[in-house]
Amino acid sequence: MTFSAGQLTNALGILVACHIERCQICRSKALMYDQLGGEILESTEPTPVSEDMRQQLLQRIDSTDDNIAPHIQENLDPRVPRPLWRFVENDLNALQWKGFTSSIQEVTLPFSDDHFTAKFYKIAAGKELPEHTHKGNEFTLVLDGSFSDQLGSYHAGDFILADTETIHTPHAHKDKDCICFAVMDAPLKMTGFFGRMLNPFLR
Repeated sequence: MTFSAGQLTNALGILVACHIERCQICRSKALMYDQLGGEILESTEPTPVSEDMRQQLLQRIDSTDDNIAPHIQENLDPRVPRPLWRFVENDLNALQWKGFTSSIQEVTLPFSDDHFTAKFYKIAAGKELPEHTHKGNEFTLVLDGSFSDQLGSYHAGDFILADTETIHTPHAHKDKDCICFAVMDAPLKMTGFFGRMLNPFLR
């Protein structure tokens, strides 16, 4: 409902849009809320606006399109949901992946803000993240491959919420790398012996 009302931050809004694209049930719910919002607007008393409001709005839309979508292509990586097209030129594997090791890498996305950090994560096939919990909420959408933790097994298209009560060790399955899109409102907190040494470096 909050997504349909346009009240989510950029990071959460893009995440929900990606999920809705791949989930028929949630897409139907979003459509229902969109229709409800339209009916509410129709029953609302109109508010006078300036005569040049329409032209100002069109100019703002044109300016935004020029800045954020200079190279959307039709042959993009099929693993990438449409709301993320503008941030991936053509291939997830060609991104500037960074990390402490080649087994676990990430790319921070430009729509992160003061409240939410948005990233692509890649866990190499057969590798795992150190045991950790979360200082807040982490919303994850699996884009490619799969992983398991103490709570279950997750595959492309699955949507996962981890919070302060979650303690897990995500492990990528052996057949291929696991790539995820994640949005979090607080850093991870490593709980294992060696992982705790990484906590001062996590943001």
